[in-house]
Amino acid sequence: MIVSVIILIGLLLAIGFIAGRSQDKYLFLKSGLYFFLMEITSSIALLISVSGVYFFMVKLLHYDIRILTFCLAATFIGGIINFYFIRYLNLFKDSNSMLVMQVEYYIQWTTIALTLYQFLTGSSSNLKIFAKAGISAENLDINELNLLVLPLLLISWISIAMIKIYLTDRGH
Repeated sequence: MIVSVIILIGLLLAIGFIAGRSQDKYLFLKSGLYFFLMEITSSIALLISVSGVYFFMVKLLHYDIRILTFCLAATFIGGIINFYFIRYLNLFKDSNSMLVMQVEYYIQWTTIALTLYQFLTGSSSNLKIFAKAGISAENLDINELNLLVLPLLLISWISIAMIKIYLTDRGH
């Protein structure tokens, strides 16, 4: 499993290295580090937003909140909280638009890859086809990925979009 993660991270960074290195040959590493830091801050923001929405809406107001509303509210609030974390940490204060764009692409590519993984492993017939081709049909529980990883990516995506607007609004 660890070897697979290292290979996938290496390929993700290779895409960034191949695509953009004329202005900054280490852009792919910087954006990879920023992406990693954003996932850490997104984790904290998600914990705060889920707790806040739950205690405020369910416990304090006794609101019979629907799961879609709960999840979207927690994700949007998490994105806003993460935006302020990023601003407080000055992650993108002196960065160029290429760095912000590449971090955004890392978020998008990871989200799309997980969506593709969900599609490919979502049916037993697909898994049988992979097994017949000699590809291990052992997979991660897609429900755990959806519950743990996708919200972090969505929060990061919301906050990076807010950072782009924030920087553009201030002439950066």
